[in-house]
Amino acid sequence: MELSDIIIESVNSLCEAGIVVFYLYKMMKHKFRYQAVFLVLGAAAMFGVINSVTLLRANEWLKIGITLTAMIVMSLILFESRLRDIIFYCLLFCIGVIAAEVLATGALVLLNFGNPDDLSYMGMGRVIGMAGSKLFCFWIAMYISEYLKPKQREIPFKNWLLIIFVPLLSIITLNGIYVSKELDPRKTVIYLVSVAGILLLNIFVFDFFDTYSNTIKLQLMEQRLKSEEENYKLIEEKYTEIRQIKHDFSNQLAAAKRMFSQGESPEALDHLDKLYSSVLSAGGVCYTGISSIDAIVNMKWDRSLQLEIPFTCKVVFPEKMDIDELLLCRIIANLLDNAIEGAENSSADDKFVYIALIQNSNKLRICVMNSSDEVDAEHLRTKKSGYGHGIGVNSVKDAVKQLDGIFSFKWANGIFTADIMIAYN
Repeated sequence: MELSDIIIESVNSLCEAGIVVFYLYKMMKHKFRYQAVFLVLGAAAMFGVINSVTLLRANEWLKIGITLTAMIVMSLILFESRLRDIIFYCLLFCIGVIAAEVLATGALVLLNFGNPDDLSYMGMGRVIGMAGSKLFCFWIAMYISEYLKPKQREIPFKNWLLIIFVPLLSIITLNGIYVSKELDPRKTVIYLVSVAGILLLNIFVFDFFDTYSNTIKLQLMEQRLKSEEENYKLIEEKYTEIRQIKHDFSNQLAAAKRMFSQGESPEALDHLDKLYSSVLSAGGVCYTGISSIDAIVNMKWDRSLQLEIPFTCKVVFPEKMDIDELLLCRIIANLLDNAIEGAENSSADDKFVYIALIQNSNKLRICVMNSSDEVDAEHLRTKKSGYGHGIGVNSVKDAVKQLDGIFSFKWANGIFTADIMIAYN
């Protein structure tokens, strides 16, 4: 390889390394560990890997594999994202590289710069192909980063696999059908149109699923608004009730004091018992700052009091959380449903339900306790019969796993406890 060829290949490798680092930074900007200067160091390291593989004339598939490995390693060093997310982003980029190379090569063949084998060696066609593939690659990287930016937390793993492998298999299939050493202009046009069509088809299909997902979310939001409206009404009723009790409290205590002073102790104690019952029945209001969670807890609280089961809530929420609210609501709703039913079916004299929602050091602890007859906490039943602790357990476990949390269920001394810990960024 001549010096001019080495320079051209090195410039091409430098551009590719720059696009790689730019793409990774766009995808995981909020998870970047260091100062901006480390992006330059990352680009230099990526340039060294890509240029070495290129100058050694490695097989194209081997080059893509090495580039993918280098991207994953560099991402683990520079960003605080999960390994699964990093692999997903890097695989998407490699698919973009393959698509860019295919489109650039097809366009050059159509313009009579040579056949695919000729374009793999140095010459004007090769240089123009490099520039074209980098433009295509940059455009695809920009599209991927902008398209996934608001959605990357919401894409299930099975959909990730579809996004990665459907376009890749489509391109490989078309490549096997059309590409050969002698491509006439007609076949080249069919090939380019097919590649573009497959890519557009994939985009339209995934956009359809995204639109459908947004429709489902809109319905859930409408349900949430309805729940919040009920929650606000409940809060207003509670505040009105508390104000009324506060207004009557001093008068009631004065009446009890007078009864004691007149030697009417039994009547005074009975009066205080009624006062205590009215205060207890008034309950309270849960406020976390997350309206959907407040709505659920307050409604379950009201239901518990209607069943004459004392309900206690402890909330320590000093800061906002970046946690999927829908999953969090599913966990809390199921746990409280189980707790209320477990307490209702309990033979204990002092029935109760208790929930604690506590934030500390980027962790959220959810602890729900209730009076309960003995249950096998290791093998909770999932049907309506029994003590109710099995209802929704699978849903709770699934939601906790999706949030990368841990959970435990135990029964001891007439108390059932569900304890959940979730870490968040």
